[in-house]
Amino acid sequence: MPRNKRLSMLSLTLAALLVGCSSAPQKLDDLPRTPQASAEQILADADKRSGAEANLLRLYAAQAASGADRPEQVLSILERIPQSDLPLDQQVRFSTLQARSALALDRPEMALRALRHPSMSQLDNLPMQDQVAIQRLRVLALGASGEPLTAARERVFMHGILTAPERDANRKAIWENLRQVPVPELSQAAQSADGELLGWIELALIEREIRNLDLQVQAIKAWEQANSGHPAARSLPDSLRQLIELHASRPQHIALLLPFEGPLSSAAQALRDGFLAAQYQAQSQGLDQPRISLYDSTAYADLDQFYVQAAADGVQWVIGPLDRDRVGLLASRPTLPIPTLALNYAEDEGPYPEGLFQFGLAPEDEARSAATHAWEQGHRRMAALHAPTDWGSRAYESFKRSWEDMGGVVVGRVVINEPSEMSGKIADLLQIRQSEQRGQRVASALGGSVVVQPTPRQDLDALFIAVNPQQARQIKPTLAFQYAADLPVYATSHAYLVGPDGQQNADTDGIAVAEIPWLLTRDDKLYAQVTDNWPQAQGPLGRLYAMGIDAQRVFTRLPQMQQHAKTQVNGATGRLTLAEDGRIHRQLSWGVMEQGQLTVTSDNWVQ
Repeated sequence: MPRNKRLSMLSLTLAALLVGCSSAPQKLDDLPRTPQASAEQILADADKRSGAEANLLRLYAAQAASGADRPEQVLSILERIPQSDLPLDQQVRFSTLQARSALALDRPEMALRALRHPSMSQLDNLPMQDQVAIQRLRVLALGASGEPLTAARERVFMHGILTAPERDANRKAIWENLRQVPVPELSQAAQSADGELLGWIELALIEREIRNLDLQVQAIKAWEQANSGHPAARSLPDSLRQLIELHASRPQHIALLLPFEGPLSSAAQALRDGFLAAQYQAQSQGLDQPRISLYDSTAYADLDQFYVQAAADGVQWVIGPLDRDRVGLLASRPTLPIPTLALNYAEDEGPYPEGLFQFGLAPEDEARSAATHAWEQGHRRMAALHAPTDWGSRAYESFKRSWEDMGGVVVGRVVINEPSEMSGKIADLLQIRQSEQRGQRVASALGGSVVVQPTPRQDLDALFIAVNPQQARQIKPTLAFQYAADLPVYATSHAYLVGPDGQQNADTDGIAVAEIPWLLTRDDKLYAQVTDNWPQAQGPLGRLYAMGIDAQRVFTRLPQMQQHAKTQVNGATGRLTLAEDGRIHRQLSWGVMEQGQLTVTSDNWVQ
């Protein structure tokens, strides 16, 4: 039996048919017990009464409906009861029933309002069992209302009064609450917290802020020594325990397979330097690191030749290759001799061989992020405009698939090739010509005495674009010319040029752009070190340096990501998750163009 039902049955045995009595009852316990009475029977009897008797009977009926797991009926009954007319202890009961039913109906804000009723100031006077039940409702409502930090604080407060089995569940709930709190909010809370709550927050920041596995494990062990009496020290959260296990079993010899000669050599060098920078971060603090061997992929006629060499050298993991054709060849193999994290994506869909993982800077990730971002901002009907390139088409298809999976509607699609096509095609998309014709007809009917301004179609909420910078510079002026200057625009990172000169992104102000945290927030722990050594990491090549850093951070966590689908790595290239097919997906951060520069916005996702 669910706990809420069980508590209902224990706190009030369902009953309530009032028989003639010499004085009006003042509380539910004054009413005679008829355990088989239904909510409908109790309500029927309440309708024969008035005043305090009727109110108490209706409250009894709401209790019966709650015990029968009918939350909608509970709220309907409570609407007929003036809460302020009830005795104080029954006002508490009223609020508890209302909160429990609101939560069951996914209405957490209503539940919180109920639990903040003035009668709840009497909570300390209730039996401990009732206090715990109400407190549990409160933390559930807080968590569901977008207040996970407050929910965690309340759970820490109530932890000591729970039974042993309840404490285990409460520890897990505290941890899940804290994992939902943005890092800046956690860091700020750590400055004022103390006791057990501070310990929990410090542990959560270890998982969220420290991105190198070696440094994380070092910090976890130091935290355990300093907090031996903390509830989490007795039983570390599963995700942290898994990090320790992964660290103990990590590979000791890794191959970096990259094209150090040829047209991809600059990209290969940036990836290598980013990877090694992440490696040296832990090594500089005296932590042993796996051996790294560099292999030039252009030196091997085929991948079989490389794997034979790597196996002879004792390599346990391969990071690479980079070129897409070779990743496609790997993806078509039945098996792999050594587990491999490829630094690109195969063109063909899986299934892929066991042990093959794929990670890259795919436009599909930015398109999926655009769909999610636009949906969260309340848009439901969007159009798309993209370049006639491979990446433009891939971005559109990924956006369309994600958008429609969420329930959104794509109302139009435009493919832009030549700049001269922009104005006419956007006009067609916005149906401006039809509006102009309607306006002309209206003006003609009125004898030409009025001027009717054309208006764009009303069934379009926003626009997704996957275009190059030259095309992007035309978007906002064209929309303004077509009477749609306020139409929100979401773009992939191809839409602007990274650099100190805002003039190169003229006329793009107001466009929302998906970008990696490395180039947007620039708050990665390695950012200063890497850009001091390689200034070019501040520009477009920064995406490849960040990708190399994340390749080092993520490959040892792949077993954990496979086992637990919700595992995320907050990386330099985005929030990383692993799909079932072995592809790593990135959720991008979002900025907005201002004076030709991409700036952080208040609705940018935070880690």
